[in-house]
Amino acid sequence: MRLISKCIAVLLFVLLITLPACKDKETGTPSRIAIDSITLNVDPAFGNEIHQIKGVQVFANQELIGNFELPCKIPIDKLGEVQLDIFPLVFINGSSSNLTLYVPFEGFRDTVNLTAGNTQQVTPNFKHRKSTVVRWNEDFEDNNSTLVPILPSPFPGDTFGIVSRPFDLEGKFKSDSKVFRFCFENTDTAKFFDAGSFLEFADLPINGSAVFFEFDIKTDLPVQLAMRRKNPSTTELVPYMIINPTNGKWKRFYVNLVYELANQPTGTSIRLFFDVNKPANSVAGREIFFDNLRLSYLK
Repeated sequence: MRLISKCIAVLLFVLLITLPACKDKETGTPSRIAIDSITLNVDPAFGNEIHQIKGVQVFANQELIGNFELPCKIPIDKLGEVQLDIFPLVFINGSSSNLTLYVPFEGFRDTVNLTAGNTQQVTPNFKHRKSTVVRWNEDFEDNNSTLVPILPSPFPGDTFGIVSRPFDLEGKFKSDSKVFRFCFENTDTAKFFDAGSFLEFADLPINGSAVFFEFDIKTDLPVQLAMRRKNPSTTELVPYMIINPTNGKWKRFYVNLVYELANQPTGTSIRLFFDVNKPANSVAGREIFFDNLRLSYLK
């Protein structure tokens, strides 16, 4: 019994000295910054402001603090004048968890005065790097399209073209917009739809640098994103990803084509495609909408 009593006393002593220490650790954070939202300053030469920056990478006095999904409150273990460098993150390939740096935007720098126990509000403003090259920029607002149907064209019994439709991306940009629409009709005979970039893009980075292709889509059916990659010796169709039905909502995708372009031979070019197959016994009126296509990289 005496041994048990001593063990209990030791445990109580350990708890008494441990719990306050944990509490002190939590309350001892000297300061925080809060980032609730971001703003954009997009030159019209780089397209419109339809973007979804979902997170930030934060440095304090050139020390990496980490990656954070917006909105966020970030503990900073520094006091006084602190230089913040903040970089934009996007969800890659339609993921809701995989944040990656969006390199066409440059970082935001600010110096803030951090004091113990206080939270400093910061709103980063992002703009394109001067070295950004936008090779494909299509929003259909001029009633012309550089996203074009691929043969057989016209698609027997189906309809496609530019129409005006409500555009709402997670509560933002609520307005009518010109979009590219394809619809499988009752009289469809082709049973598939292929659309691709009118141009073939050459001289893209093959040194491992990021090449972002981004677009908005609303679809009733699965859509295959693919590319035709051509170099002096071969031409091949390279499937990239399947886009699942978006349940009546617009969804924005950022894809990085670096793995399909890195270490390719000099002279490699690509053409980007969207492919849709009509399921057996599919009802008529299945629609696919595209908007705000952009292909960019750093020179």
